[in-house]
Amino acid sequence: MDQAALGDDDYRELLTLRNELRRFLRWSEQQAKAVGLTDAQHQLLLVIRGHPGTSGPSISDVADDLLLRHHSAVELVQRAEVAGYVTRRHDPVDRRLVRLHLSATGDAVLEKLSSLHAEELRRLAANPGGFSEGTDLRARRPPVASSAHVVDVCRVYDRPSADGGWRVLVDRLWPRGVRADEAPFDEWLSSVAPSSELRRWYDHDPARFSEFAQRYRAELHDQHAHDIDRLAELVAERPLTLVTASSEVAISAASVLADEIRSVLGDRTSP
Repeated sequence: MDQAALGDDDYRELLTLRNELRRFLRWSEQQAKAVGLTDAQHQLLLVIRGHPGTSGPSISDVADDLLLRHHSAVELVQRAEVAGYVTRRHDPVDRRLVRLHLSATGDAVLEKLSSLHAEELRRLAANPGGFSEGTDLRARRPPVASSAHVVDVCRVYDRPSADGGWRVLVDRLWPRGVRADEAPFDEWLSSVAPSSELRRWYDHDPARFSEFAQRYRAELHDQHAHDIDRLAELVAERPLTLVTASSEVAISAASVLADEIRSVLGDRTSP
């Protein structure tokens, strides 16, 4: 189609497409942030997990896939390695090459994010017209974006953000080094923390996270439905940030609890 053949409907269709793509990308960034990742780290984990074969990508592969300069890819990998999401191994054939692999923590957090994205892709596929029909992506968002505000998770030692809203500590124990008169949160809701037995069994072992999340959700449903409902109601009024002392936010109990709150919000807004 040449430029002269474009009409008003064509331009509106292109505008709709770009707007909805931007909404989807913004939603995707919010999902990554909610589990403690930057958008760039999320992309990095996808590149590593989606690399063909079992050897893992090199840093040059990462730079090519993410359209980055080599030094930028090196910095991105280094930050992800320090955060515990990525490991490096020498190529078994050419020892001069370093291959990248996901750690157990990186694999767990990517699986969690990918499940949300797969759900959204199924929602899009179920729409016969796709993006071009002007359907509103916001109406099909997963639970995390189905309310006016989002549910975030962060460490208690992180500097509070200006838009963090109501901050709730959800650990059973008071965080070390935090004075009561300078607590960087508005409420301490220790009752929703995992049982002592479950917490000791889990011991923040990334390999146990999936089972831990399942067992913790069962505890939340059986014992803390009222607390989850109250937290979900708060989100309708302001942003909500769940605070934890865990050094691995992505595989913490607070992250599981945030997902449950998002699920409740999604149920309430579903037709």
